Amino acid sequence: MPPAPSSALERLVTVTRTGGLAGRTSTLLVKGDGSWTRLDGQARPAGTGKLPADRVEKLRAALRQADFAHLPRVPKGGATIFDGFNYAFVHGGYEVAADQGSLTPGLRSVLDELPPFEAG
Repeated sequence: MPPAPSSALERLVTVTRTGGLAGRTSTLLVKGDGSWTRLDGQARPAGTGKLPADRVEKLRAALRQADFAHLPRVPKGGATIFDGFNYAFVHGGYEVAADQGSLTPGLRSVLDELPPFEAG
């Protein structure tokens, strides 16, 4: 079997979600081929899977539309959501952190295309 192309092995996006009522932390690591790993708050594997090809394309489109290169590192101005989530995104060499109320529409679209942050 030939080796996988480097684009399949690339880290497409990493998103860490913290907070909520339970104060949990969970991280999703998604590779270019759609394979993903969920990590718990201690960075231990807590699930794996693979997104279907059409979903990977939707995620790539959402990442392009989010325009990480032009986002502030910490978007502000949204409504305060008590016991809401905070998100940290890493994509294409850019890092963006936003609380739930300050997510841009593009970042919300990225979240919509990710696998679940929690099992079940």
